Parts: sequence; structure tokens; C-alpha cells
Amino acid sequence: MTHISIEGMDGVGKTTVCRLLAKRLRYEFVDKNLRFLFDENGDYESYVRIRDRVNANCDRLFTAWFYGLGSMHLYATCKDRNIVTDRHFLSNYAWSGTEDNTEVYDLLVKKLGFPALTVILYADEKTLFARLRSRDEHDGDLDKVKSAKEKYEKMVFFCEKYGMPYMVIDTSRLMPAEVVELIVKRIEGRA
Repeated sequence: MTHISIEGMDGVGKTTVCRLLAKRLRYEFVDKNLRFLFDENGDYESYVRIRDRVNANCDRLFTAWFYGLGSMHLYATCKDRNIVTDRHFLSNYAWSGTEDNTEVYDLLVKKLGFPALTVILYADEKTLFARLRSRDEHDGDLDKVKSAKEKYEKMVFFCEKYGMPYMVIDTSRLMPAEVVELIVKRIEGRA
């Protein structure tokens, strides 16, 4: 199994980059892996309902384990496939990681390992606001933009702490195909 994880805030282009990269590498794109546990046909209805309940819970140990379950399920079900994922460990840690639950992440990394490459997509605040507003003027993720810098710092910290191979790409002025080209260059050792 080769796993490439694409991480970042909403509005940076993760899903688009995942789809293009998976196609370019001839890998499988896996999006919201937990939905296959909660929805018989792999749709999103039950998953979204459960995810929203989990996210509303203020217990970060609970949310860390919930999203850790997603990582465990991903590795159990995709162990013989090459995959590109829209989020993985870093998003979990950025939103749920605290000083009181580091052992959750220690155990997940110890038992599962980590992706061959984690790509952190970044965009400046103005770009994130514009992209999210273009999707929906009342997008609930608009409020999250204010914490983007802190979340990115946590993502980089996580990669550094565990010695994970990673790269950061500012997508503010790049087209998705350009982002994919940078990732492919890194994978092929040309960057």
C-alpha cells in the first residue's frame, strides 16, 4: 500500500487536488472513509449526522479516537491498494489534538505508521474566504478561517514530531493542476 494524504483547511483545494492526483498516479481516491462504516451504500447521510454530533462534543479525547477510528478503518480496508486521501492524521490532530490526548496519536502512528507523503495545502486568509464564499455565502467553515494559522502550525508540528515525510504548498495563486505537478515532482524525486 502506498498512501498519499492531502491535508489543509476547507477551501484550499484538497478534494480537487486529490481527484487529479489519484488519476495522474492511477491511485484510488478515498474520501470520508468512515462513511462506509455508517452508511450501507457509502452515501453521506448517516456519516454527516454522526460526524456533526461528534464534532459538537467538547471532549477532544473522544473526537481524537473517533477520527482515529477512521484512520484504522482506512488502513484495514485499503491495505492492498494505492490511495490518495482527503485528510488523515493531521486534520484530526489540528482540530482534536491536546496535551491531554497525545497518547492517542502516539498509538495511531505506532500501530498504523504514516503516509508515504503528506501534503499540507495552504492558502492565505483572503483566498480562503473568497473560495468558501463562492461555494456558499453562509458557509459554516468561514469562521474556521480565523484559526487557519494555528491549525497549520499544529499540522507541521505533527509531521516534525513523528518524522513524517511532508511538503507544504501555498495554493493561493496556483491552479489545481500546478499543485498536482509539484506533488508528482516530489514523489518522483525531482523537487
